[in-house]
Amino acid sequence: MDTPNDDAILASIRTYREALQQTRDLFISSGRQIVDHDAWMLDGGETDFVSQMDDLHSGFIMKVFAVGASSQAANLIEQRQLGRVLLTHLWGKPIMGAQLREAVDWLLDEAENFEWHDLIQPFIVLPPLRDRWGEVMALAIRMANIVAKADGLIGTADTARLRQLQDDLDQAAAQTEAHFAGDSRTEREVVRKVGEDSQRLRKNPEPPLRQAPPAPTASAQAGPTTAGPAAEPEPQLSPEERLQKSLAKLNELIGLENIKEQVSTLTNFLKMEARRVAEGLPTTEPSLHMSFVGNPGTGKTTVARIIADIFGALGVLDKGQLAETDRSGLVAEYAGQTGPKTNAKIDEALDGVLFIDEAYTLIDASGQDQYGREAIQTLLKRMEDQRNRLVVILAGYPNEMNTMIRSNPGLSSRVGTTMEFIDYTPGELSRIFGLMCGKAKYELPSETRRRVLHGLTFLYATRDRHFGNGRTARNAFERTVRRLANRLAGIQEITRELLVTIAPEDIEIPDLSDEQLDALGKLPMNLEVPCDHCQAKQTIADTCLATEVVCTACSKTFEPGWGEPVAEATEAEEPIV
Repeated sequence: MDTPNDDAILASIRTYREALQQTRDLFISSGRQIVDHDAWMLDGGETDFVSQMDDLHSGFIMKVFAVGASSQAANLIEQRQLGRVLLTHLWGKPIMGAQLREAVDWLLDEAENFEWHDLIQPFIVLPPLRDRWGEVMALAIRMANIVAKADGLIGTADTARLRQLQDDLDQAAAQTEAHFAGDSRTEREVVRKVGEDSQRLRKNPEPPLRQAPPAPTASAQAGPTTAGPAAEPEPQLSPEERLQKSLAKLNELIGLENIKEQVSTLTNFLKMEARRVAEGLPTTEPSLHMSFVGNPGTGKTTVARIIADIFGALGVLDKGQLAETDRSGLVAEYAGQTGPKTNAKIDEALDGVLFIDEAYTLIDASGQDQYGREAIQTLLKRMEDQRNRLVVILAGYPNEMNTMIRSNPGLSSRVGTTMEFIDYTPGELSRIFGLMCGKAKYELPSETRRRVLHGLTFLYATRDRHFGNGRTARNAFERTVRRLANRLAGIQEITRELLVTIAPEDIEIPDLSDEQLDALGKLPMNLEVPCDHCQAKQTIADTCLATEVVCTACSKTFEPGWGEPVAEATEAEEPIV
């Protein structure tokens, strides 16, 4: 195939520059997430962690470039031009002329020193960032494709490198997860590792060019970073601003309407109590410890994080951070060690919320688990003694949690609120999938949406108590991105449209074969959707997703993205087609 024309090269540069900035934004916002809401992990390093994540992003994009580029990248004008874009992104000033070839060679050599598990660790291990792993992987695959296809040619070696990238990322993620499994010191250890990797990345921040490059920007002097402004801390919010921001996050969550109502009621009650204190009126002191019951993937941890922030904004807790753990973070292997281990985890959560997942595993039905019993007794004492500095949320399956709390008078008297997290509906699961696609800048045509909705509807209808809910949607997204990457690996000229469009054949739903998805897609399905303008419920055929339809109530046109499957329409309410 002929080499690409100038328009194609310019299009690749624009798309690559956009992906680089998206990657930086993702790493920076992830650092701020930890600083703003999970500072207990940082051991006083709040001021550095955002810039350290910025350094990590630099190593990540250099590694991806090295994977996508051929060994002769410095000699290929198209890949050399993308190298210029990358170097400008890193150091804020372009490298021109003969220096560019030398700089690209340096970049490829330097990237060989980086390991994937070091660069992706925070997104695999730190609980607040795990949901972002799909975005990280999608950006890596997108950038590698842009670099590999820059010259308009695709060989077997290029295809092999792109497919190896996916395998390497999957393997690094699995090994990282296995390495930290069951380690109660995981979060702080990973944060310390980010700091160490950041220092290592800063040792060789620039290519050693024979002729000095333009002076780096102020942010570049600390190490690799981008041409954009240095990562500045977000402005300090007032308590009311922090509260409104937290409530907005809650309301933006898909589904969970009953939970939103309960949290709103609790917030209003606490605001009223604070006002009564200000007026010198008597107040009640309800127990704020809670039980979150529901199947996996129903948003329990996300809501716990928001509640912690709400309590911090209201002054109920001084900090309002969330510390997550499970049995492995509380129970030790030997007698006499569980009490100190449980106390240490509680100390991390003081002035915030301690979230204990699968809390029912602390109590053995036989009553023979002395270590679990010791953890519970330690926890109960601290829940009572430090109720003004600690809120505990116990989470797990509904039946097991209800049995646990009823069987222990100490727990039942202290856990004042139970919130039930019901399974996501097919329409909500599809919206979660669509939200992940939107964050990663993917577009979904109508037929692609149908395939997703049919697959998730089937999984929902045949689910058991182990159904993954939101995790199933995330798994589907990650598998779909991998399949898209495999399809693109065989295409020579990659356009922006190809990079951002998920086709029906790219969709992969866990536990369903392509043949099953094909068969499901042949079945007619009616959907209930709200009008964007008047919110009136409309019944449409699934083929109308992502197309313009006319509201039967207000006569305005709107474009439904997703919908909730409904029974066959009655004669009086024929679906819009």
